[in-house]
Amino acid sequence: QSPAGPIDPTPTVAMVGLIEKPAHITTQWFKDEGDAILLLGDVLDTGDPLQGLGGSAYLQCVHNLKTGTPPRCNLEKEKELHLALQALIHSGVVKSAHDCSEGGFLVALAECCISHQVARETPRLLGAQVNLDHIPGARHDAILFGETQSRIIISVSPENAERTLSMAKQAGVPATRLGTVGG
Repeated sequence: QSPAGPIDPTPTVAMVGLIEKPAHITTQWFKDEGDAILLLGDVLDTGDPLQGLGGSAYLQCVHNLKTGTPPRCNLEKEKELHLALQALIHSGVVKSAHDCSEGGFLVALAECCISHQVARETPRLLGAQVNLDHIPGARHDAILFGETQSRIIISVSPENAERTLSMAKQAGVPATRLGTVGG
């Protein structure tokens, strides 16, 4: 409890790993204008009637509601996604990778654009142009702010975009091209 009322449940996952090659360290910020922005994982959980908005920061901040069932987590699907991402990173095509968790796709996208610090308190800012019109039957607020699990934004050079989409498909992971770094 706090003076402002009950504290929201806060699930925490801690992991420790070993990265054998420094070249495999993949940061979340975009690297170069013109790179392709891809989403690994389903854009939305179509089996979720709230499309990832249940219990979301968006629902609380914009609509002042603390309601709904949080998005579902399928650990087998999560494992497949992370194994595919690891294979893509090891192949050398991934320039950046960032999970879509608290706040959803739009918050993660903004973090990819602004999180690289080139000097103390001096961010290197790169914009992004995305197009959601080719995603059928989805509410834009759910795509942008839904906290559907098992989604990662990656960036790759434009010449590696199709290869990366193909590699993800071969690994059984949905992948969608959503835009371009820059702007």
